[in-house]
Amino acid sequence: MSDMSDEYTLITPETEADGEDARPVRIQYGDVKMRLPRLDDSRHVPLAVLTAGMSAVSRGWDNLDQDEKIGFMSVILSYLLREYPRLEREIDRRSGDKMADIGRIIAAWVEASRTDPKS
Repeated sequence: MSDMSDEYTLITPETEADGEDARPVRIQYGDVKMRLPRLDDSRHVPLAVLTAGMSAVSRGWDNLDQDEKIGFMSVILSYLLREYPRLEREIDRRSGDKMADIGRIIAAWVEASRTDPKS
């Protein structure tokens, strides 16, 4: 009987070098200030957000059905609420259209990720 460990390919995780500039995206919704990872920087984007984003990008937003769009927004909203618990209260307190405001936050995040703050 052979040892199963001989059949594995060892992959060493890529490490982040100390001092690498994450260049966060800064968005403020009401009184909540958020420092979000740039969406073009996979070193700092959580895997759930990366997966949802890749799925949406690969098909194109306009090609997603309503359920897929809501699923994508749910992943992003879950991440935002985990990182910024005050955001839930701020949306509940200030928003007249929660889905529209969540969409505006996501759109601002995407747009800010496209611009290079060093240029």
